[in-house]
Amino acid sequence: MRPKISIIIPIYNAAKYLPACLNSVVNQTYQNLEIILVDDGSTDNSYQIAKSYAKKDPRIKLIHQENAKQSAARNHGIKLATGKYISFIDDDDEITEDFIEQLLLPFNERNVSLSVCGIRYKRLKQKTVNDVYINHLRHRRKNESRKSYILYLLAIDGRMYSSVNKLYKTSIVKKISFDKNLNFAEDTKFVLDYLNQTTGTIHFVLKPLYIYNFGTETSTIKTTAIDWQNWQTSYKNLKTWLGPHPSLIEKIWLHLVHLRWRISFIRSKRRAKA
Repeated sequence: MRPKISIIIPIYNAAKYLPACLNSVVNQTYQNLEIILVDDGSTDNSYQIAKSYAKKDPRIKLIHQENAKQSAARNHGIKLATGKYISFIDDDDEITEDFIEQLLLPFNERNVSLSVCGIRYKRLKQKTVNDVYINHLRHRRKNESRKSYILYLLAIDGRMYSSVNKLYKTSIVKKISFDKNLNFAEDTKFVLDYLNQTTGTIHFVLKPLYIYNFGTETSTIKTTAIDWQNWQTSYKNLKTWLGPHPSLIEKIWLHLVHLRWRISFIRSKRRAKA
């Protein structure tokens, strides 16, 4: 029997985009799904939209909670998840119809702990589409530490930073949680915490299966990205994850990650002024 997949979608004031998001989920080619919708105290009609979908599809579990932010909503969904694997989707994004099918395939191989796909960036204001993270990345080298390889992945491009565009093992996700005290880069910390619990390989599906609608972010997200202190806090968390005695090559990769983040910060400030 094909394993059940839990898809967790935190919802907050996304009425404009939610139908497209939910349509892309319920119409997956892979049908053995548990779709967990956590309404985080929406003040628009997002809950009503979600409720209408739940009435039509028995795979949907709809939960309402007082507003506690996205991390708390995701954690709520994790507690309720009963599938063998978990994926997270944002309420204003979409997935291709074979998103789950493609991300699940690598788990047929031995010792895969995380499946990661490319992203299709749709810039709504500019009306442009750009497919990213569909290029090959090298495998972990012989005698290369696991953390050194992960730092390489963080330095080389952005596919590892988000909690979306991935499929996780539920048994491992249940051991961790999203940090409710962070309002910036909590996704990255979650992914690193997850990888810290595993010894398996990371498999990259070189197809843009996750559709990220760029331009729907709230002002809060934009503000957090232009505060350098938030980036510094994330860097501190990364150093803690790495441990007190990194090797020379790990120090080099860590420096390159910090440089990448500095460039991203500068770009965020420029976009905010545009």
